[in-house]
Amino acid sequence: MQSTEMSLVGKIDNGLSKGLCLLLNGLKTIFLWLTGLMVLIGLPLIIFEYGEGLADLSLVEWIFIPLMFLLLWRHMHYCKHFGTGIWRGFSRLMLCVGMLLVVQLAFIGIVAGLLAVTDDAEMTERGTEAFIKFLALEDPLSEILNYGLLLITIYLAAPYTPRVPTAKIKTEQAESTDNINRAFRTEPTL
Repeated sequence: MQSTEMSLVGKIDNGLSKGLCLLLNGLKTIFLWLTGLMVLIGLPLIIFEYGEGLADLSLVEWIFIPLMFLLLWRHMHYCKHFGTGIWRGFSRLMLCVGMLLVVQLAFIGIVAGLLAVTDDAEMTERGTEAFIKFLALEDPLSEILNYGLLLITIYLAAPYTPRVPTAKIKTEQAESTDNINRAFRTEPTL
């Protein structure tokens, strides 16, 4: 028969692995949160890059800005409706935008790596120049793609279920377990 009690070394090992997992998860969350915050702080710098005010906006940016504000209003409304809270909702938005940037950077790295691996030097040079032009938002398609992905991310970041405290969930689970145990319990008869 196996012992349910762990040895001291097992307890230390288990606690150490749990602590390291919590630390790495916290670092991941902080990194994604700060990345999302960096994107939202840098957004006005990208939109108003020449410093000429509203004359600086392209047609895509004129469409993007009102849509972004509508989606942010929707996000705050859903946070209030589902009881998430403004700060928890803001944190959720930052994490989603941070994940978007990480995925975009990973995609850029993969494409740049594939361009560097190709054998044809002339083709690699033209492909690299076109890719750099695409990344610099000089191409209208890249501008539409970047702003569109950001709008989709803001749309998906909104909460969609009510926030239920964990104590309530545990209480409901304990009650359902008690009900199941009572249903299968047989009373002795004489």
